[in-house]
This record gives sequence, C-alpha cells and structure tokens, in this order.
Amino acid sequence: MPRLAVLFDLDGTLVVFPEPWIREARREFIDWLRSEFSRDLEWWDGIDELSIPQIIELVAGGDAERYRLLRGVVERIYSKKELDAAEHAAPRSSVPDLLEELRRRGVSMAVTTNNSRPAAHLSLKRAGIDGYFSCVVSRSDVDRMKPDPEMLVKASYALGAPLSMAIHVGDSPVDILAARSVGMMAVSLTGGVSSREKLLAHRPHLLIDSPIELLSLFP
Repeated sequence: MPRLAVLFDLDGTLVVFPEPWIREARREFIDWLRSEFSRDLEWWDGIDELSIPQIIELVAGGDAERYRLLRGVVERIYSKKELDAAEHAAPRSSVPDLLEELRRRGVSMAVTTNNSRPAAHLSLKRAGIDGYFSCVVSRSDVDRMKPDPEMLVKASYALGAPLSMAIHVGDSPVDILAARSVGMMAVSLTGGVSSREKLLAHRPHLLIDSPIELLSLFP
C-alpha cells in the first residue's frame, strides 16, 4: 500500500540558527562572481531575487564545466559556515511536537536540503530531531540542487512513497518550484528566508505560519 510522506526543507523550516550565516555566505559568493564575471553585466539584472542554485544555473548557461566550477566555489564558501552554524542549530517552534505526532500517525519523513551532508546531519543532531527521519538528501547527494526536483525524487523513492502522495514543506520559492515540477504538494512556511508575499507569488498549494499547522492535512 502506498505510504504518505512528508519531505522537509531544513534551514528555516525545521531548524533555526542564532547567526545570519546564509546572508554572509551569499554575499561572499556574489562578490566572487562580480570579481570573476564583471564584464557579463546582463547577469546582474534581478540577481538579488534568485537563489544560489538559480544563480549557478544562470551563470553556467548550460556549460557543464562552468557549472562544476561554480558548485566548487559554493562548496568552498558555504561548507565551513554551514558546519559552524550547525553547531548551534535549534528546532523551530512546534517542530518537535509536529514530528512526534506525524510519527504517531505513521507518516514517513525525510529531509531534502541544499546544505551539505555533514552540516545537515549535524544540524538535526544538535536540534535533537535526527531520529525522526528515514533519510536525508543533501546537495552532497545530487547533481542539481533545488529548485531542481532531483533530491525530492530521491527522497520519495527512499521512503517508498509515490510523488503524488508526498508533501514538501519549505520556506522559500525554490522549495515550491521543486515540488510543483514533479506534481508534489508544495506547502510553504512563513517566517523563514522568504516573505509571505514572495512565497504567495510562487503559488504554494498551502501557506502556513507555524509548522504545527501542517497537521491540518492529516485529519
């Protein structure tokens, strides 16, 4: 019998950090891009509205070698900052209660995150919620990060859940885009990296203000 499954984003969705490390890492990567590709001014229009994976795709322009170069730079910039932040990860309010109730109801759960594998596992452990998830799919495990749906497909397969019976919960437009691209229900959580208006502009199937509100889908 097909199983219900919930796939969770990590940062801003399940866990929070005391320091805004994501903004610092993003700024460092953008500064590097400006120093390396300053002549390609057409790339900069609207770049502030794009996620790092979307920027990588835009700048790579289909060039596999350039894509690998950009991914390598992201790894160099982000990996240490992610691990440092992960040491101080805490569960977002109501997340432990939500996860406990979903487990009680027999819902399979996984994490799909654009963070690295070491940082993802450390964040979950420090937040005390690592025992709830059957699998964690990180950027270390895929060729393409969200908004590409590769990690969502991998997680659903690992849980034995059809894509149509899985729900993805995240706090950014890339989570919505990834879920919608494979026909998965996209639930957006406010209070994370993106504003309510920005989330609504990408048409999530459901918008919630607190993680515990997800239980409304499991009567």
